Amino acid sequence: MKKANKKQVNNQQVNNNGCQHVQLGGIAYYDDKQYFLFSPDSVNQGVVEAFRRHGVAQQMQDGTFDFVAVSKPKSQSELIKKLAHGRVSKTKDGAIQLTLKVFFHEGLNIAQTLAVESAEGADALVDYQLGCPVPCSRF
Repeated sequence: MKKANKKQVNNQQVNNNGCQHVQLGGIAYYDDKQYFLFSPDSVNQGVVEAFRRHGVAQQMQDGTFDFVAVSKPKSQSELIKKLAHGRVSKTKDGAIQLTLKVFFHEGLNIAQTLAVESAEGADALVDYQLGCPVPCSRF
């Protein structure tokens, strides 16, 4: 049986896979499902790096607090062409999707920009359907 390489540093354990486990004692404050604050018994500044993630937080039956980060779902569409203000892609169900987003503050003629980029998307779609590795609809 092989033993995992672990080293203990105060209340911090670092495994050989780079995973960090930290155990801290203290008091937690929870308010109206929006605010959570943990106040440790002793100041161990820098033990846990700051992070910003969406996730699920819950208090377990034994009183411990559990937080599991939820990863962002990956796009299930295939990119055909990236455009200046959007993209043309093939969706999971086989449909072709054109997405364009132009802001008013860009100072562009929005109607013209949409028309030009839609035409670029259409050209890219023709190339995609013909199986051209490089744009061939312009020849």
